[in-house]
Amino acid sequence: MGMAGGLLALGLCIGLAKFRPAARPHLSLPVATARVILITRLPTPSHPPSFLPSPSPSPTRTPRAQRMVITGTGGIGLRLRKGPGLLYPVVTILKEGTSLRAFPDSVEADGLRWRRVQTEDGAFEGWVAESYLAPAE
Repeated sequence: MGMAGGLLALGLCIGLAKFRPAARPHLSLPVATARVILITRLPTPSHPPSFLPSPSPSPTRTPRAQRMVITGTGGIGLRLRKGPGLLYPVVTILKEGTSLRAFPDSVEADGLRWRRVQTEDGAFEGWVAESYLAPAE
């Protein structure tokens, strides 16, 4: 045990000594035993502890896009943003009725659910508010 461990153990002994009941011959109190477990070495990230399951490699798959169309903007259009949230910069404004490829990943931010999309021609990719998307017929 190193210097730090020795000081910790000494501190625990001193601290526990304060809580020992004073010797009273007329009282018979049960004695409780406390255990202190010191962790002397943490596992390194390259060697996880044996009780953890080893991670299995996940298959790499390309997310399957769903064809969607922009609707419900009242003709104003839909802002395509660089990221999922109102604070991300606007890439472009997409017209109502525009057909998009919508990927399955979505994120909730700023009170909206955001969906990653790409224009049919592949010219633009970004995030839009999912409530303005409807499945294309």
